[in-house]
Amino acid sequence: MLEFALVMSLLVPLFAGMFSIGLMMSKGLKVTNVCEDAVFLLVDSVTNPNAGLDLSLPQNQRIIVRAASGLGMASDAAYDPSSSGTAAVILSKVVMVGPAECSLGVTPAPANAPPWNSSNCPNYGQYVFAYRVGIGNTGRWSSKIGTPPSGVVTPNGTISASDIANNPNVISSNFGNTVMPLAPSSYALVSEMWADVSNVNLFSIWMTPQVYSRSIS
Repeated sequence: MLEFALVMSLLVPLFAGMFSIGLMMSKGLKVTNVCEDAVFLLVDSVTNPNAGLDLSLPQNQRIIVRAASGLGMASDAAYDPSSSGTAAVILSKVVMVGPAECSLGVTPAPANAPPWNSSNCPNYGQYVFAYRVGIGNTGRWSSKIGTPPSGVVTPNGTISASDIANNPNVISSNFGNTVMPLAPSSYALVSEMWADVSNVNLFSIWMTPQVYSRSIS
């Protein structure tokens, strides 16, 4: 009995740790899959206007929330996103400002343009946000590539051509260094997801039980 008690005092925490790590990996895989699904939907929304897939609308956000079933992202049985839940998806479009963005955003064009440069188009050569939609508990988590001011993001998630070309507050200063480089007037679509997995954190094995994933197209 004594030997059994001594052995179990070591084996129980070991088994608990293995169980927690397994559950954490399962949750991590689901977060990655949902994040990939979200960026596929974002691609369809941005590149195919006829699809009618406006991801700022709750009925379309339910597609992502349903895919995230089990991660605590839903507020009800209809899969409406919860602003106080345990997961969040953040969708972004980041563009490298080039001649096309300056032509649209700086009107009327100044006498010395084109060619465009940072003197006649303030955000020229910068990575800036052109779209942002948050789904779920975005009050708890924020994007790792930056957050544009809420005042410049329209209800459907887009940011005006004028802000893209002129507003320094929509610049994503760390995108090119930490994510990927872009050519002028090209863009990237980014999906990020956070999830709290403390419900599988047995005996407080991890200090910060949360999972993050990012997908780019």
